[in-house]
Amino acid sequence: MTHSAEYWNRRYTHGDIGWTLAPHPLAVAELALVSPDPAAGPAAPGPRALDLGAGAGRHTLWLAHHGWRVTAVDFSAAALQRTRRQAAAEEVEVTTVLADLASYEPPQDTFGLALITYVHIEPPQRAALLARAAKALTRGGRLVIVGHHLDNLGTGLEGPSDPERMYTPERLRAELPDLRIERAARVPHTVTTETGEREAYATVIRASRPANTG
Repeated sequence: MTHSAEYWNRRYTHGDIGWTLAPHPLAVAELALVSPDPAAGPAAPGPRALDLGAGAGRHTLWLAHHGWRVTAVDFSAAALQRTRRQAAAEEVEVTTVLADLASYEPPQDTFGLALITYVHIEPPQRAALLARAAKALTRGGRLVIVGHHLDNLGTGLEGPSDPERMYTPERLRAELPDLRIERAARVPHTVTTETGEREAYATVIRASRPANTG
């Protein structure tokens, strides 16, 4: 069962959310490859980025510091409040949108980057979300996805218990027929747990909208 907005509001208000504060290194590695062109100059407005399921803004803020005009979307009002507060403290501008990803419709042909990290929803909803994210991209825009690989199931690491919600490169590649896949990989990485460091696996996708699409 997917946790509700109320659950996340309580957790962001009262719970331990330390894991949500630092950008995920696998996401940062991909985002660094699609940073805005520095040749545009400091006076040029940065391209737009869409952070879907932004949580407390760990990637939203990273993107804002790296030249993007970011729209952060999440269904937790408490999470977005944290994002706005931290953005003000770090003196960067971000836009927040309170919306459920199951129904959120981003404007089409608008964003140079769309980011989805650890959003594990039902497969039909996931396919619809990915389709909408792809349509939101400008020509040449990139989509970056990072999430739990199916191989994490049953290991005791935090993640969905439903195998259908877990990511694999093959699943996500099949759900992005209109994008050019640049990377689709199962990536080992180290996570810190209460019992020490452990190896986990992530699915990492980087894809682009072809420049000649309609």
